[in-house]
Order: sequence, then structure tokens, then C-alpha cells
Amino acid sequence: MASILIQNLGPIRNYSMEIEKFNLLIGEQATGKSTISKCIYFFRTIKNELVEYLYNYATEKNYARGKEQQFPRALNRVMKDIFVQLFGFSWDLDSNLHLEFKFTDEVQISVTLEEGARGKKYIGIKYSDFLIRNIKKIESQLNDSYQESNDLNFNFASSERVRLHKDILEMVNDLFNDHCETYYIPAGRQLLTLISSQKTKLDYDSIDLVNRKFMQFNESIQSKFVNGISNAHKFYPVPDRKFDVGKIASDIKTGLKGDYRLTSAGERIVLKDGEQIQVNFASSGQQELLWLYNQLFILMLRQEPAFVIIEEPEAHLYPTLQKDVVEFISQFTNINNSQVLVTTHSPYVLTSANVLYYAGTLGKTKMSQVSHILAKEKWISPDTFVARKLENINGNTQTESLVDEDAHELRTSLIDDVSDDIGKTYTKLYYAEVNDENT
Repeated sequence: MASILIQNLGPIRNYSMEIEKFNLLIGEQATGKSTISKCIYFFRTIKNELVEYLYNYATEKNYARGKEQQFPRALNRVMKDIFVQLFGFSWDLDSNLHLEFKFTDEVQISVTLEEGARGKKYIGIKYSDFLIRNIKKIESQLNDSYQESNDLNFNFASSERVRLHKDILEMVNDLFNDHCETYYIPAGRQLLTLISSQKTKLDYDSIDLVNRKFMQFNESIQSKFVNGISNAHKFYPVPDRKFDVGKIASDIKTGLKGDYRLTSAGERIVLKDGEQIQVNFASSGQQELLWLYNQLFILMLRQEPAFVIIEEPEAHLYPTLQKDVVEFISQFTNINNSQVLVTTHSPYVLTSANVLYYAGTLGKTKMSQVSHILAKEKWISPDTFVARKLENINGNTQTESLVDEDAHELRTSLIDDVSDDIGKTYTKLYYAEVNDENT
């Protein structure tokens, strides 16, 4: 089981968690939800960068022969740049920064600030000895297989390059005991829709890493919706799917209150009466929801296991639709053998997850009865669920588990403080009115 430790980064002084299949963080602004999300994202991107390093090692003549081009130094240069894009420069960070991510007990990676010349701080990334040894073994294997080949220029067919890349990806995934690609669905999706509509004027280098990756992935899959959501599966022919494509597509269109299509005139939401609306003129809720649904749907169609970070899935949505979105996300994890980290401000998201968690618990002994009430693919397994409340106290983030394992439900009362405050204020106003009448 993967886990993360965060010390002295942003509002977080000391935070640790085991990472499960469904992870839910709730709390006010500035409590560290995005910091935790970006830390997990950073460590998980190391897998991708390692794959690219090994692929270049195998295919480029004389690659990684100098010390500066060898693992881990070559990889560290890339990872330090990603770290800066996510968290800023080292001189702005706490000198006691310590981050640690465990994919397994043997595959571990840590980040600290280390002191260099003239007292300057720099980002230090370290890998467990087990990881280093096994990367060296993979390098040796690739060296024996490709570097000594007569074809040093490696001018082979593109299909062979794809096969090699896939083989390296599998080796790295096996080493990390993790076969999920990582995606980040950020908050503020409505604004990103507006920005993406200005493609000809867009400078991707001026956009932060998370939002840039999100927009680029969306652009890469837009063409799959030229004939609408219901026909996107035709681009991914699979003889025997594990889910009802038509039902999922129908659920998405119900949530969007229309169909999504990429037309020659641009992105459109097609309403039931046939009217078409430019996506950037659709409602804020539709814009927030569109690429959350579409991304997860495409990953399901591609049968691609993924770790997806989803910020504020409830944004601009009516409570009923918030419930539907939580059910859709849980369904995605179960159908697609995937993991999610969801951050939220909404008590409706939490109470909706509570129902799915309760169904998963009760379903262990009463599967038939529970499945008649709620489809099994929407249940959250009690063994693979983390729910935590984050709270900023005197500038430091405090955390509390919301999972009550004895009662088999979430302690939702811990997060609805505002209802108590509103109720108390209303009671005072009521008694003020009654006392005035009595006087």
C-alpha cells in the first residue's frame, strides 16, 4: 500500500496518510488539500519520467554515458524542475522540508532541502537502495538488448518503438507495483474552458503545470466526440466490456443536460431539442462537469487503470447532481480498476460518499438486498476508503479521520459546522422576537 509523509510544506507541518482506492479530503480553504494533492502528483510523475529516461537510454546512441546523464542525476534534473513548477523555488521553502513517498516497503523516494555552496538551499531527491539497484539492472538489460545492436542509429519501425516503450513501462510499473497512469483534474475548470477556446492565442508555457497537462489531455481526446458521447466508444473497439457503455453515456448526458460534440465550428453542447450552445457559453455547472465526466469516460473506454486527482467535483452543481457525480467517480474506480483522490468543500459530497461506503459495508453480508437499492459498481469498499477532515489551527493543518469503523459510516457531523452556527444564530433571533412580543 502506498503512503505519503509531508513535513513543513505550505500550511502543513506534519501530515501522513496511506493511499487507498478512494481517498477523500474535506476542509476549508488554505488547509492543505491542494498541497497534499500536488505532493502525490509530484511523486507519481517520477514513474513517467523514469520511463522516458530508460527509453532514451535504449534508443539514443551514447545516451547516459557521462555521469551527469546517468540515473539518478539525469532524472533529478527533470524532477527538480517539476517540483519548482508545483511548489516554487527552494529559497522560498522551509529549510526543514521533508517529503517521503512509499510505493512499496522497498520502493521509496524522499525530498529534502540540502545546503550547498555559500549556504544556498537546493532540492535533494533520494531513492531507496532497492530502487536504484533495480533501475541499474533495467539499464543493463536494455544495454545488452539494444546498445550493442548493429543498428546503433535505431532507425526501426515506429511499431517497434511503441513496443519498446510499452515494455519499459511494464518493467517500471512492475518495479513500483503500480500500474496506474496519473491524471489531475484541477479546480476552476470553467475558466480553463474559456482559455482553451482561445487556442490560437494560447501560450502553454505561461500556464502552470497541472492546468497545462489537464488542457493538453482534453485536447488529445476531443476528436473522439465528433459524433457525440454515445459514439465515443467506437474509437476504442473492445469485444467484451465490463460495463454498459450506453448507460454510462446516458448518465453523462443527463448530468450535462445535453450531448457534447466537437464540430467544425468548435465545441458544442447539443440540447434535447437540437439547439447547440458553444461550450464557453454553457452554464458554469456544465463547463465544470464536462471534462470531469469526459476524461473519466475515455479512461474507461481505453480500459486504462489510472490514479486521478479530482479537485472540487461539486463546483457550481446542485446537491442532487453532486450526489450523481460522487456515484460516477466511485463507479469509475470499480469498473476501471483505478484510484482517486477527491478534495472538496461540500458536505453533500461527503454524505453521498457515506451512503456508498455504507452500501459497501452492508453489501458484504446482504449483497442481493443492497444491490437492488444501489448498483454494486457504485459501492465504496470499506477496506479501501480514506476520508479525512483538514482544519487550519493557528497556522498549522490538523487532520482527523472521518471513518467510524465501529458504526460503519462517516462522522459527517464533524464537517457541518456551518449548520450549527446558522441554527444558533436563528435561535437567538427567534428568542429576540419572542421576548420583544412578551415585553
